[in-house]
Amino acid sequence: MLRKARILIIPFIAAALWAAETYVVDRSTPAAKPDFKRRRALPPQLQKLKAAGEKMLTPNPRFQGPKSRPMPPNAPMTPRLTPLPPPAEQNKTERFFGAVADLMTTAWNRNIFVWLPAFSTDPNTGPTYGLLPVLVLAEPEHGHIRHLFAPSYTNNSLFGQTLTGRYYFYPTDESQLFATGSYSQHTNREVKIRYEDAAFIGGRAFIRAEGYFDVDGSQRFFGIGPETREEDESGYTGRDKVVHLDMGVNFQKSWRLSGGLRYRRQVTDVNIIPNTPDLASRFPAQAADSGQTAIVQEAHLLWDTRDLPVTPSRGSSGEAFLEKTSRGWGSDADFIRHGVEGKRFLPWKNGRQITVLHALYDWSNGPNIPFFEMATLGGRDNLRGYGEGRFTDQGRIVFNAEHRVELASLALMGVTARFEAGPFIDVGTVFQRLGDMERRDFRPVFGGAFRAAVKPNVVGSVDVGVGKEGPGVYVGINYPF
Repeated sequence: MLRKARILIIPFIAAALWAAETYVVDRSTPAAKPDFKRRRALPPQLQKLKAAGEKMLTPNPRFQGPKSRPMPPNAPMTPRLTPLPPPAEQNKTERFFGAVADLMTTAWNRNIFVWLPAFSTDPNTGPTYGLLPVLVLAEPEHGHIRHLFAPSYTNNSLFGQTLTGRYYFYPTDESQLFATGSYSQHTNREVKIRYEDAAFIGGRAFIRAEGYFDVDGSQRFFGIGPETREEDESGYTGRDKVVHLDMGVNFQKSWRLSGGLRYRRQVTDVNIIPNTPDLASRFPAQAADSGQTAIVQEAHLLWDTRDLPVTPSRGSSGEAFLEKTSRGWGSDADFIRHGVEGKRFLPWKNGRQITVLHALYDWSNGPNIPFFEMATLGGRDNLRGYGEGRFTDQGRIVFNAEHRVELASLALMGVTARFEAGPFIDVGTVFQRLGDMERRDFRPVFGGAFRAAVKPNVVGSVDVGVGKEGPGVYVGINYPF
C-alpha cells in the first residue's frame, strides 16, 4: 500500500519541479512576476486540468447580484448596541405639580382641558369667586398652541353673577387674535377684540388693531396728586368706547417705527359702590369731563432684542412714544404726551431663573386733559398693591424688579408647561412736573406671583402684592410686563 502511494506522489513532484524551472524572478520590482516568454508547454494531462479550471473561473454573464432597495416604512428600528439612559427622576416639586396636573387636567392627542378656580381680591372690586375652565388646542406637528378657549363663571358682591367668554387664536408665533365678551347680573358689560402681528407681510411690517366697549362699575377716583388719601375715595361707573389702530415697519432686525390713531370717549355714570361718595358730589370738576372725546395721533419707536414677544427669557426692549390730540378731527381734549419704557431680561446660568427689570415714564401737558386720559398708577400692570387708578396726575414713573424661578416643568401630551414663582418689588409715584417729585411720594409694593407658562405665547398668572393700604390679588393672562 505504501509503495502505491509513493508511485502516485512521483507525478506531482515532477510537475512542481517543472513549474519551478519556468518561473523567473524580476529583481527590478519589489514583487515577483512570471516570465511568460520562457514558459514551456504543459503535458497533455495538465493542459486538460488547466482548461477545466479556467472555465470554472470565467464569470457567468447572466449572473445578477443583489440590488439595493429602500427600507420599508414599517420596518423595525435597528436595535441599539448601547442601552438607553434611564429617565431622570422627578423631584418632590415636580411630583407635586404632576399630581395636581393629573387631578385638574384632561389631555388627548396634543390638547388639554384644565379646570381652574377663579379667585381674586382686587382692591376695587373686592373678593370674586368662580370657575375658569380652559381648553387648549395645540398644533399636532410642533406642539405649539393655536387656540385657547377660557370661559368663566364668577360671583361678586358688587356685580352679582358674571358669565365671560374668552378666545385666543395664535395664527403664528408672532401674532394673536383675542376676543372676549362679558355680561354681569348688575352693571358690568364688556365686548373687546384685538389683533396683533409683529411679523406682518413676511416680517417687514407690524400691525395692531383693537376696539372695545366696556361698562365698569368698580371705577374709583381719589383726586389728583401723589398725596391723595384713602378717605378721599369716590366711585363712578365708566362707559368706555375705544378704537385703536397702529401700523409700522420693522428694520435693522431689532427696530420698529410705527404710527397710530386712537379714538376714545368715556361717559361717567352713577356710583354703585356702597358707602362710597359719588364722583359728581366729591369731584364735580372731574365729573364735568363726562362725555368728552379724545382723538389722539401717535408715533412709536421700538427697539427689541427679546427672544419671544410674549414669553421672553432673554434680551431687552425699549420704546419712546409721542402722542398729540387733534381738535381738527373732533377731539375735545387738548394735550401732548411723551414717554419712554424699557425692559431687561437677565437669564441665570442654570437656565431656570430670570431676573426682569422694568421702568416706565410718561408725562402729559395741555390746557384740557380729561382725568381719564391722565397718567395713573395702581393695578396689575404697574403697582400691584393698589387698585387700578389709585394715583392720578399729569406724569408718572414706576420701577419693577421681578425674579422668575422655574419650579417644575411638565410635559402634557406634547405640550411643555412651566410653573414659576416670581417674587417682586414695585415702586412708583405720580407728579404734576418732573421736578416736583419727592422721595416720600414713592409707594413701594412687595409681593410674589405664581404662573403657568407654555411657550411661546400663553401665560396664566396670579399676582399678590402688599402696599401701605393692604393686599391686592390679581388674576390675568400674560405677564404684566
